Amino acid sequence: MKQKATYKITILLIVMLCLFFGCKSSNSSFKDGTVINGSPKVLFLNYTIEKDLNRNRTIQFINKKVVEASLKKQTILPIDQGVEGDLILSELNKRSKIVKQQLIKNPLARPIEFVDDSKKFKTEVIKTDKAQFSIRLQLQNSTKYITISNFAKNTPLIKTQIK
Repeated sequence: MKQKATYKITILLIVMLCLFFGCKSSNSSFKDGTVINGSPKVLFLNYTIEKDLNRNRTIQFINKKVVEASLKKQTILPIDQGVEGDLILSELNKRSKIVKQQLIKNPLARPIEFVDDSKKFKTEVIKTDKAQFSIRLQLQNSTKYITISNFAKNTPLIKTQIK
């Protein structure tokens, strides 16, 4: 009789532990301290960039897509590693205050890898006057706008409304 009671208590504890560890909060927390209520979202943005004869760059918005997902650990380039030609992506809240910034390497200078005559890998940078580029980032609740600016001048080239 005592074994039967012990067996029932053990089974009950196992079931309760499974329920306890199986419950999950609806808030997701990321390493940078960002908390997203509900399900996390990833934002995909597509743009074209073009350099005119005066070496001025213009950016045109193509499209955006918001998907319920979360990104794996993402390498964000710090702004202080930028050089002439790079871009700065800024996430802004509804009051146009910067939420987050990151560096985008120059989309008009694309590194190309190839095998040379001696069968060794080489890398060359191909510079163009027009290119398409995509941005993928973890969308934060407070982000309402995305701006893309020149690195050297930090002048906004385009502002995209998210929500």
